Amino acid sequence: MSVTVTKTAGHKAEITWGPNDDPKGYIARVIEAGHLEDTLTTLGATTIEGLGTTEDLKRIAYSTNQLAALLERRTRTIALVLRNEGLSWAELADALYGDPEKRGNARRAYEAGLRQAGISAPVTEEDDV
Repeated sequence: MSVTVTKTAGHKAEITWGPNDDPKGYIARVIEAGHLEDTLTTLGATTIEGLGTTEDLKRIAYSTNQLAALLERRTRTIALVLRNEGLSWAELADALYGDPEKRGNARRAYEAGLRQAGISAPVTEEDDV
């Protein structure tokens, strides 16, 4: 991977990437818009109420939702590629969720990836292992 996160000291890290790592500018935009900062702030918070005013929480909610939506789209694309590379539903579930029993969730992620890509769902076995 070309994007790197390097822990520099204590509670500090540096994120680096090159132009070829972010041709559509998604990384740059989430950083410049403050979405990454807001989202990481929610991860470290002991309580959501302690994050600030109602206006702060609204901004943080929007940022977190925007980043989550981008990541969900990427997850669906990854599910599509992995399934098309021959992973079974159980293997895909393990790759996505760390649990091979979540085959139904894996199938839904794959089907969402198909819809997102504008591809019709192929006829497949109901549940191969």
